[in-house]
Amino acid sequence: MDQIFESHFGGNSGSSNGGETTGYCPKCRADTQHIILESYGEEIRRVQCSVCGDMHAYKPPRGGDDDNPEPLVAKKRGQRKVKWLEGISNADRGNAARYSPKTEFQVGQLVVHPHFGVGFVSDLTGDRKVEVMFRNDLARVLVHGRGENDEQLRGERVPEPEVQQLLGIEMGPSPEEIAEERERKLAAEEAEKQRIAEEKRLAAERERQAAIERREAERRAREEERERKRKEREEERERKRKEKEAERARRAEERRLEQERRRAEAARKREEDKKRREEERERKRQEKEAERERKRQEKEAERQRKAEEREREKLAKQKAREKERLAKQKEKERIAKEKAKEKERIAKQREKERLAKQREKEKLAKQKEKERLAKEKAKEKERIAKQREKEKLAKQREKELLAKKREKEKIAKQREKERLAKQREKEKLAKQKEKERLAKQKEKERKAAELAKKKAAEAAKKKAAEAAKKKAAAAKKKAAAAKKKAAAAKKKAAAAAKKKAAAAKKKASKKKPAPKKKPASKKKPAAAKKKAAKKTSTKRPAAKKTAASKKKAAKKTSTKRPAAKKTAVSKKKPAAKKPATKKPAAKKKVAKKPAAKKPAAKKKVAKKASSKRPTAKKASSKRPTAKKTAKKKTVSKRRTKK
Repeated sequence: MDQIFESHFGGNSGSSNGGETTGYCPKCRADTQHIILESYGEEIRRVQCSVCGDMHAYKPPRGGDDDNPEPLVAKKRGQRKVKWLEGISNADRGNAARYSPKTEFQVGQLVVHPHFGVGFVSDLTGDRKVEVMFRNDLARVLVHGRGENDEQLRGERVPEPEVQQLLGIEMGPSPEEIAEERERKLAAEEAEKQRIAEEKRLAAERERQAAIERREAERRAREEERERKRKEREEERERKRKEKEAERARRAEERRLEQERRRAEAARKREEDKKRREEERERKRQEKEAERERKRQEKEAERQRKAEEREREKLAKQKAREKERLAKQKEKERIAKEKAKEKERIAKQREKERLAKQREKEKLAKQKEKERLAKEKAKEKERIAKQREKEKLAKQREKELLAKKREKEKIAKQREKERLAKQREKEKLAKQKEKERLAKQKEKERKAAELAKKKAAEAAKKKAAEAAKKKAAAAKKKAAAAKKKAAAAKKKAAAAAKKKAAAAKKKASKKKPAPKKKPASKKKPAAAKKKAAKKTSTKRPAAKKTAASKKKAAKKTSTKRPAAKKTAVSKKKPAAKKPATKKPAAKKKVAKKPAAKKPAAKKKVAKKASSKRPTAKKASSKRPTAKKTAKKKTVSKRRTKK
């Protein structure tokens, strides 16, 4: 009631904090009564709507600053405005309703406003707004019909006695009489006014303090929300960092395994290259040795045979060593493969354990998150319950906040599900890549085995070709030896023919008496026997002995005899020396009786010389014997050395 009198009859209309003033409310979209929250001097800065409770910057009323402002709704042409007294007297007082933005009003219905007093609905302006006429024909545009159900739309009905009492107050004495009465009572009521003003100031101070505390609480809540979000972001960053570290470690392990596999492959290739080079060197060396052996066989058959035997033994030992080395190498490769498989198995087992631990940690984190959310929900419910007790509007806002929060949680859960799905997809891809890598590795091993088989087949073919070449070389050697034997036989036959022709010429040229030939024939068997004995005692050919005897004979006949005999002797020497370079089989054929005839001829020459110079004969007959013995000793020494 005091508010009604103060609002209409110039009560406490000052601009100090806690006072009341009329202003435009953007939420109600109408001029309503406001409580002053902040002011500077006479300037009003911040107010709170008494109808909806919204706090906002002060906005002057649309009706202006006059005592009787013009109504906001434009007058319809040809329609007269009903005055307040006329409308009140014609209105149904049993259908009066207390004003609320949620209540729906009809034209002509009485409205009891907490600040403007009793009025009636003069017009419906649309957009859920009505024009209400109050005392002094003051028209106000108010919102209505904002309720959500029938009860809210019907509103709170005011009993008829209360309406009669309010109308009696509204239609009471005039403002001048009331002002005079108040002036008489001013002295008595001044103390009460001061007390009320002080109470209002204190109430405003308390309200301001409460607003400060509320803002401080909201600030703390916002800070707590920011801190919680910051912690969540930090946890998310930490989780991502751990995932990255795990992925980096897994990749490092894969790189390490790949490097080990490459090193093993490189070592195996180096070993194969080394083996191939060794085989190539061995093959070349064998070819060189075979060539040297072939040359040695041409020079000396016996030494070739022994060298071949030694070579065979050497090759057998070398093959045995090669087999042992290959067996050791295969064993090493098998051990290396087993170690690699064991390492892979251990790595997989560790990876499984790490994933199991990570899943356990995620489960614990989810459980803690659920507990924390449950606690937060419980606290939120308590806070909502307290706030519901304080004001209904805050409840609606809290519901919106909760709905937003639930939406955020749903989005967060959806993101978590998407992240887990992506992680599973990554794991599947990693497993698929691992399978592909193993398949490629198996394919490489299979190809390496095929290459090894091909190399072994090629080596076998090469060995067979080498054996065929050796056989062909041996056949060629045999053919060459047969050709050489045939050539030697031809040479021997030619030499024998030459010797016979020379002997026939000598016989024809020399005219010797019959008695002189007998001592020569007697000496021949002795010389032949000595030569035959020497042949049987040693393996060397007798051609060399004949050559030595020829040299001795030449020394004996180095007298003043004609040169015809010397030429004959010199011609016979090359025929005897040629077979000395040939093989032993050919040398044996050279040793024949014609060689025994030469000393006889020389003796005849010596006899002729002795007939002329008997003294020289004795000296010459003594000297050759010493030379013969010396030469025999040297020849025998050389043979023993060989």
